[in-house]
Amino acid sequence: MASITFQNVTKKFDKNVVIENLDLEIKDGSFTVLVGPSGCGKTTLLRMIAGIGPQTSGKIMIGDKDVTEIKPGQRSVAMVFQNYAIYPTMSVRGNIEFGLKNNHVPKEKREKLVLEACEKVGMLEYLDRKPGTLSGGQRQRIALARAIVKKPSVFLMDEPLSNLDAKLRVQMRVELIELHNKLKTTFVYVTHDQVEAMSMADTIVLMNNGKIQQIASPSVMYRDPDNLFTARFIGSPAMNIRKLRDTGHMVGFRPEKGIISTEKFDEGICLSGVIVAKELLGNTVNYSVRDQENNTYIISTDNEDFETSQQVWVGGREKDLYFFDADEQRIRENDADYCSLIEHARRL
Repeated sequence: MASITFQNVTKKFDKNVVIENLDLEIKDGSFTVLVGPSGCGKTTLLRMIAGIGPQTSGKIMIGDKDVTEIKPGQRSVAMVFQNYAIYPTMSVRGNIEFGLKNNHVPKEKREKLVLEACEKVGMLEYLDRKPGTLSGGQRQRIALARAIVKKPSVFLMDEPLSNLDAKLRVQMRVELIELHNKLKTTFVYVTHDQVEAMSMADTIVLMNNGKIQQIASPSVMYRDPDNLFTARFIGSPAMNIRKLRDTGHMVGFRPEKGIISTEKFDEGICLSGVIVAKELLGNTVNYSVRDQENNTYIISTDNEDFETSQQVWVGGREKDLYFFDADEQRIRENDADYCSLIEHARRL
């Protein structure tokens, strides 16, 4: 196992600065997920760890070893790609032991490592099959087993589940969590899907435009976002946001904490609007409500009694409100402006 440390790291492509003066520590043995929208720099970070897209300046440490000038194959990392990168003409066994053969690992040891890896990912019975006869999930397990046999200090995963269907993605998320618990190795996982990040990570690194927005556990990032970007990106459906008149500030509340009623209520903020959409999602209903200023709010509830085109009141209780300043930074209860913002919200 090993920690990973970025020290004042910058990455440029020609004159385009993608990452600038970034500092980050990924803890030893953690399951850390780098998440953010496309182009935010998360895959660039992963490639810098692997050494296949070296930084322009700064230092990267894996454990207590400076790997800045070390070749990819000597970094004790294993990478699992989005497209699996497996050889269709080779058997499962051939794919898994390919790297071991290239490194001149003796046959007896190769066999032992392959069997151990296949047992961990549930592929023992498929050793002599070709990848073309296997499902997407099974092909992904080949890629994982091939990484495991290297016995790396760090596993790097670049959107490895994005080519799978929704049901299989859920299954593979569980399997990756179990695999991490078995191996006790540092996992660094890249995704643009915040549901994957929330369900798998013990630590999330949220990025946007090459900058880290927040580093926290899934629970902290959801309940205590540092800024408006984090508040909107984490959580599904996204947080409802409304500008506070004449202040430059914003107020928000989570859809699942929202109130919807046919009568005006006196709790936190209360806004009138019309239901423009009703989505039945099993035991949850999402109502989209639009006010006279063309703002749309989503309320998630188990109440199916409301219908589209119905006039309703929506809002959030005072204890469930989030406030942000003109720079989109969070204003918390102990900040000087908080009480006055509560009053502004009540007058909406």
